[in-house]
Parts: sequence; structure tokens; C-alpha cells
Amino acid sequence: MSSRFLKANIFILIGNFIFRVGGYIYHFLMSNFLASYSYGVLSIFLTTLNVFQTLSAGGIPPAIAKYLSEYVRLGEDDLARQVVYSSLKIMGVLGISFSLLLVFFISPYLAFNYFHNSDYLIPLYMISLILPFSLVAGAFKGTFQGLYKTEYIVASRGAEQGFMILFSVILVIMGLSVVGATLGSVFGYAASAILSLYLFKKYILKLIPHPDAKVKFSSKDELKLMKKIVYFSIPVSIAALSEMILLVVTSIIMASLLSPIYIGYFQVANTLARIPLMLPNSIATTILPATSSAKAIKDDDLLDKYISESYRYILIIIIPVCIGIALLSKQIIGTIYRAEYMNGSTTLSILIIGMGFYSIFSISSSIIQGIRNPRIPMYLLVLGAILTIILTCTLVPIYGIEGAAIGTTITSIIMTIPTVIILLKSKKSKISITPYLKMIIASAVMGIYLLGLTSQIFIPLYLQTIIGFIIGMIIYFSVLLILKGFTRRDVQLLESCTGKIKPLTPFFNKISNLIIRFSSDK
Repeated sequence: MSSRFLKANIFILIGNFIFRVGGYIYHFLMSNFLASYSYGVLSIFLTTLNVFQTLSAGGIPPAIAKYLSEYVRLGEDDLARQVVYSSLKIMGVLGISFSLLLVFFISPYLAFNYFHNSDYLIPLYMISLILPFSLVAGAFKGTFQGLYKTEYIVASRGAEQGFMILFSVILVIMGLSVVGATLGSVFGYAASAILSLYLFKKYILKLIPHPDAKVKFSSKDELKLMKKIVYFSIPVSIAALSEMILLVVTSIIMASLLSPIYIGYFQVANTLARIPLMLPNSIATTILPATSSAKAIKDDDLLDKYISESYRYILIIIIPVCIGIALLSKQIIGTIYRAEYMNGSTTLSILIIGMGFYSIFSISSSIIQGIRNPRIPMYLLVLGAILTIILTCTLVPIYGIEGAAIGTTITSIIMTIPTVIILLKSKKSKISITPYLKMIIASAVMGIYLLGLTSQIFIPLYLQTIIGFIIGMIIYFSVLLILKGFTRRDVQLLESCTGKIKPLTPFFNKISNLIIRFSSDK
């Protein structure tokens, strides 16, 4: 079971990475192929799509995975199969219901009464085409997860991303502009649903034994099962929706106050600001069961180790990355995107700090779910969503897109502080702030270098970006090395991660020897 669990986690990590990278590629291509106005409209389409996906069935795939896994393990084959079929019915009904609401009520209201812009209408109508495919694919993904076949989730998400990017690019090049981009999304989700159905019929059905032919599942029993699935999904959906609102509600509110051009600027900054979230989201997948296990066996030393090392390994990367992106925001946007998008550079500098704090919140929440009340992160997410709405409505009319970034950053800081306090109180041993002071000093030295570099206006933006990150990270890790900010444990981690990269083994050996020489735990 442990090897199967580890394999499932590895595929989830791969899937998350693919999905993130695919998202960046999609946004990069669309922002450069579309005018900033059209890209702003597309951004609101994607944001609204995510909200309705979460609102309609955000917690049902985890519920499918939970109950399917339990019934298979207990040998209750009739219930195992019925979970899948009943969930597909739920998702189908939800998909069609929300699609009809979108076509006849929600889309016209949002376009004409909230956004006050008819250009949003057709993209919003496209959401009604996507939802049935998206929800059905979600049911199959929950099934794959419940049977530890997460490689099929990776395949499904890969098909979604691949077809979305391919058809969106083709249709935009053909001159369909934002309509083509949204239609490409329809093709992507349709491909995901079709592939998921194929994988389910060919490989998954045989993993769930056929129940006894004498067993009959009445309509009343099925309704009870559906109620059970939906009831479990509610708190999960609330937490997911709160997190969604926290991260995207700023765009929806801004769309009612500002031109889509500014939404395009904000979306470019927002996409780049999400980079720090890739690492903690991946670690959060495995840290929850690890801390839960340590808590269950009452191994306080191991639990303290998990908490300390999680923070340390996150911050050792997050701090310099956030400072680097904040100081090089103009250079980065000017290198990757068209010159007009540099209007969002100040927004990026502010947002990246907020996402740095949110990275800490993400890891802290996973640990809290494993060792304490799992509802605490949900409460904080709900609070954060409410606070984000209030701050955005207050600050955007005054400061524009920078106001939205300020509101998001303030909310992230306010959410992070309680989670850190809760975890510090959970530790049996005292936490040492020395390692974190060393990171801050090293980052400050790197920041001084970057400020000097960006003042050299005769150096092209793309060279400032490349030189800044390469030399900046060398300075950061060199100062951290001199300050003895590494331990022998870091050498073991480095060797375990790079042992199979044979061509680079000599280089990594030199790095390991340096760390051992300057380590703080000789």
C-alpha cells in the first residue's frame, strides 16, 4: 500500500507541475497573440470559469475518491460501483443545470448589468459549453484517485491543456480573437472528458469487481448514497471556493470598475506572481499525511522536524525568488511580454510579496490539517475571501490595479500570521530564528546588487533579467554559505535529489563538499 501511495503522490506532483507549466504557456501565448483588451476579456472568462467549476462541483471528486477507496477496501463491490455511477449522474445534472442558468440568466446579467460590457457575453456563454465536460471529467478524476490510478489524472489533464493550447492558438491566428481562445478551451475540456471516459471503460471498470447479480440498488438507496457524497463535498467545496475567491475575486471586481485593458495588465502580473506557489503546493501534497502520521504515533521530535524543515526549505527558496521578482518586475515583464504590459510591473512587485506569504500559509494549512482541527484553514480562507472583497472594493477605485495587489497582499499576511502562531505553539521545542535571519541577510545582499543592476539603464531589459537572476542567486547562496546557513542534512537531500543525474555528479559533489565545509552542524 505504501508504494502505491508514494506512486500516486509522485503522479499528482507531476500532474500539478504539468498543469502549472501548461497554464503559463497558455497565458504567455494568448497575451502575446491577443491585444491587451482581448486578453483582459479572456482573463475574466477563465476566472469566471474557475469560479463556476468550483461552485458547481468542487468537492465532489474528493468525495468520490474517499468513498470509492473505502468500499473497494471493504470488499463492498456493489457500493463501489454505485459511487461511480451515482456521482456521474450528480455531475451530469449539475453540469446541465448550471449551463442552463448561465445561458438564460447569469451570462446576460454579468455582461450587461455587472461588467457593463457586451464583449463579455459570448465568452461567458462558452462556459455553459465547458461545464458539462468539465464536471464529468471531474467525476472520472475522482474515480482514478480513489483507485490510486493518478497517472490517468495526469493523462486527462495533459489532454485538456494540450488541446486547449493547440486549438486556441489556431483559432486566434485564424482571426477569431478572444472567441477563438474561449472556443479552444471548449475543445480542451471536451478532449479531457472523452479521454477520461475511454480510460475508465478500458482500464478502470475491470478493477471494480461486478457485484452479485442478486443485489439490487433501489432508487431510495441511491438517493441516500448521493446525499452522502454531496454532504461530504460541502465543506471541501466551501474551502476550495474560498481559496478561489481569495485568488481571483480581485479580477472579477476590477472588471466592473476598469477597462479590460487593465485586467490584461493585472493578469500578466498575477500569472507571474503565482510562480512561488508551485513549490509549496507540491510539498503540501505529501506533508499532510506525513505530519498526520507523526501526530498519530505521538512522535513529537519527528513532528517538530517536519514543521521546521518544511518552513526552512520553503523559505530558503521563496525569499530570494520573491525579492528577485519584486525588484526585476519591469525587466521580467519587458522580456517575456509586449512593452505595454510593463504597466503591470508595479502590480507584480506588490503581488509577489503577497504570494510569498500565501506560500507559507499553504504549507502551514496542510500541516494544521494533519495535526489539529482541519477546519481552521477553512475558516481562515473564508475570512480571507471576505477581507479580499472588502479591500478590493475599497482600494481599486483609488489605486486601480495596484490597489487590488495591495488588498491581496494585506489579506495574505493577515491569514499567514495565525497559522504560523498555531504551528509554533504545536512545537514541543523552541524554534530558532537564526536560520531565517541568515536567509534575510543573504537576500538583502542580493537585493542591493539587483538595485544597482536595474539602475544601469544602458543595459537592455532582457540582459538585466538574465544577469540579475544568475548572478543574484549565486550571491544569495554564496552569502548563505559563508554565514553557515546550510546543514549536513542539506547534503543528504541534495544527493538524494541529484544522484541519478550522472553528468552533473562531479559538480554536485563539489557543492556538497562546500556545504559540509561551511555547515552549521559540524
